[in-house]
Amino acid sequence: MPGRRWIILAVLFATRAAIGFQFQSIGSAANLLMADLGIGYSEIGMLLGAYMLPGVIVAFPAGLLGSRGREKTLGIVGLVLMAVSGLALSYSGDLAFALAARTIGGIGGTIVGLVATKMVADWFDAREMVLAMSFLQMSWPFGAMIALPIQTYIAHSLGWHAVMVSGAVCSVAVLLAFAMIPRAAQLAEAEAAGRGRLPRAALVPVVISGAIWGAMNLACVLFFSYAPLLLVAQGSSPTVAASLTSLSIWFTILAIPTGGYLVHRADRPITAIIACSLIAACALMLFVENFHPTIACLIFGVAIGPMSGAILSMPARVLEPADRSMGFGLFYTCFYVLMAAGPTAAGSLQDAWGSPSAALVASAALLASMVPLVLLFLVVAKRCDFAQPNEEAKLRAAS
Repeated sequence: MPGRRWIILAVLFATRAAIGFQFQSIGSAANLLMADLGIGYSEIGMLLGAYMLPGVIVAFPAGLLGSRGREKTLGIVGLVLMAVSGLALSYSGDLAFALAARTIGGIGGTIVGLVATKMVADWFDAREMVLAMSFLQMSWPFGAMIALPIQTYIAHSLGWHAVMVSGAVCSVAVLLAFAMIPRAAQLAEAEAAGRGRLPRAALVPVVISGAIWGAMNLACVLFFSYAPLLLVAQGSSPTVAASLTSLSIWFTILAIPTGGYLVHRADRPITAIIACSLIAACALMLFVENFHPTIACLIFGVAIGPMSGAILSMPARVLEPADRSMGFGLFYTCFYVLMAAGPTAAGSLQDAWGSPSAALVASAALLASMVPLVLLFLVVAKRCDFAQPNEEAKLRAAS
């Protein structure tokens, strides 16, 4: 069936979108949760963080398990955990129970995200992988985006308990489709040749690519969190500040598949990462300096998009099929470590500077740091005889 891999990508898109849908459930019902459970905004923040924090501990063991068994079974387990989490949250009567239920969902979401990324790498070759990864990356924000109006309506109609159930229902729905996905043709041979550990030569490039992925996502989180505060400090109204930041997010969501297609056509993923990271960093600095902040904000949103698929395809370039599950586990561990520690460090920097511009300067620095990291990745991959032979030539030609 020639187009089967694209149908599978659609299923994986829906599977990963379910993670964003469930993540958004706390935000959609925040006011009702605070009134019913007697908690404040700090506790809501804890519930949000509890969904991401397990990734630091779970990602690599999940990758290890995936390398020793069927990753589809692991993905089903993750979706079941997400469904259990949603049902348990609907019965929460206090913060401790809600945190425990939310953590279970975070474990499931980490597993599902890892498995979906690995399966895309299995089904698509190097020529199509950037485009496929771009569509996969768009799934999480898409799930959160459609969750907001749906869950808000459910919350006001049926209460916050029903919102949590909606996350479970979404997980079960995609589970049924996910269970129908066949195995990639090369997996049987890969498992037969599978190693019990990740090759030492692949460790450094995978860690570098994970750091690049974490740096880009952390830069986005800091921008979306602190840009409205800086706009207000510069004289904008809260409504205008929120609207401009939201528009930038929309530009990013649209730029992910569009940029992925352009990178796919040009076949220059490394060049795209370097160019877009520098453009985004410069746009942030212009935004901090209050130089045409609206234009700078939109340029940032557009520049972020093309990088996503290109970065997600980097580990697949240095990993054999037998090593991808464990390799992506290490990749996502680096990502979750940065995502867990970064916001706290940025908040401390903001307190020291006394201005929200501090976090945005840090965001620009993170984006700029991606350039030497990408170049280091090329050098290390080449020395390990993993890099594609024409990539460095393309990079020199582009510069």
